[in-house]
Amino acid sequence: MNDSSNWRDLVVSFDEAGLEQLRRGAGAAVNSLATTPAGPRSRLSPHEIHELIATLDVCPDEGVALDAVLEELGTKVWAHGVVPSDPACVAHLHPPSLLPAVVSELAIAAANQSMDSWDQSPAATEVELHLLGWLAKLIGLPAGASGVMTSGGTASNVLAMTLARSAAAQRLGVDVLKSGLPPEAARWRVLCSDQAHFSLQRAAQQLGLGRDAVVTVATTAAGQMDLAALDTTLEGLTTEGLEVIALVATAGTTDLGVIDPMVEIAARAQRHDAWFHVDAAVAGAFLLSERLRPLLAGLELADSVTVDFHKLWWQPFNASALIVADVARFDLLRVRSDYLDRGDELDGVVNLVGRSLDTSRRFDALKVVTSLRTLGRRNLAAMLEQLVALTNYAAARVEESPHLALVAAPATVSCVFDAPGFDADALRDVQQRLLLRGEMVLGRTKIKGRAALKFTFMNPLTTTDDVDQLIALITDELAASGASRRS
Repeated sequence: MNDSSNWRDLVVSFDEAGLEQLRRGAGAAVNSLATTPAGPRSRLSPHEIHELIATLDVCPDEGVALDAVLEELGTKVWAHGVVPSDPACVAHLHPPSLLPAVVSELAIAAANQSMDSWDQSPAATEVELHLLGWLAKLIGLPAGASGVMTSGGTASNVLAMTLARSAAAQRLGVDVLKSGLPPEAARWRVLCSDQAHFSLQRAAQQLGLGRDAVVTVATTAAGQMDLAALDTTLEGLTTEGLEVIALVATAGTTDLGVIDPMVEIAARAQRHDAWFHVDAAVAGAFLLSERLRPLLAGLELADSVTVDFHKLWWQPFNASALIVADVARFDLLRVRSDYLDRGDELDGVVNLVGRSLDTSRRFDALKVVTSLRTLGRRNLAAMLEQLVALTNYAAARVEESPHLALVAAPATVSCVFDAPGFDADALRDVQQRLLLRGEMVLGRTKIKGRAALKFTFMNPLTTTDDVDQLIALITDELAASGASRRS
């Protein structure tokens, strides 16, 4: 039999010796980050990175000292990753992390609370419920509204559509989780804008409705759901004998960052007795700012709201939440189990597995609370307002440029533009060359078939000088490319 004393230093414990081992390991992990690239990413090619990682011996017969393992990971992994805090990392909704969140991650991992049942996470369960109750109140939802943490906006949207589907079935007297989809489900439709996140199609396919059940509504030139088009679509579906079970508004689309007219969409959802969901994964943080909060008018009318803390709340991945106005709706997906969520628990016990599509989950709520308490609302609001102002500055500089043109005026933290006279291949080449050389992680997308480049500003430390340099780098690259002209 193995001598368990050999493992004592490898298993986290909370006596003084164990805590000292944890401090020492944490220091070595921090030191491994000293090798991160000087720019937004290293200059190694995809093939070179593949070959480098292939040299890692994932599981040697005999273990290697932790310090040595961490040092090797520093030179082979962190040295060739992406640096979200670099001003030239502007492609995606990928934020730099807040220090309070990062240091709390160590405690979260060490304490290892499992958020599926109260007996595995008593205080942690109450912290998650406390955070989500606060967020529900901030949104303006009715008293008692609450939710659950998820792994991301996709998971939150899938959970929301699961509830919407179960609610539609319940109106027919059907327990869809028990007996499956009723015949009427073939007529069910989910409406969203043509700029909504693809997770809604993913949800429909997973829920047995099929992607064709998601009907997209045309958007205005600014990127908002077009209300006239929405009315036409609703009328057409009704004429065809189809039932809208959910209307989805987006508060911060992935590309343009646009916020749909939620008050008007909510009114139409109510008229059609449809679940009203708002995907506020991007702009939900605007609730913190008195200046930006009015942009979210109508959010308080939602049946459910997605908020991603790992976007404009600057949390490390993963940290999202689904907030539900009527918390009793979670009973639509609850499945009792003899060993976990029995239904005969002590008074006051909430087993969060009854609200989640996951079972075991991390205690991600803690890093959010740590960050909110450390920074405070005013600091967070000022950071958000700084990013919106920076985005507007970038748009103004694009408009001044003789080489670039805005695709649409910015709505939140995204600035989308193209280069008149250059085709989609030219824009792709510019984006990929800058990426390969490690000079910029630049966004590239299509808006209604129009190829475009994109700045997404997530770092509140980015300056207007940084923006000027980014634009100069792109225009210089276009000038030097000899790219094909548009026909």
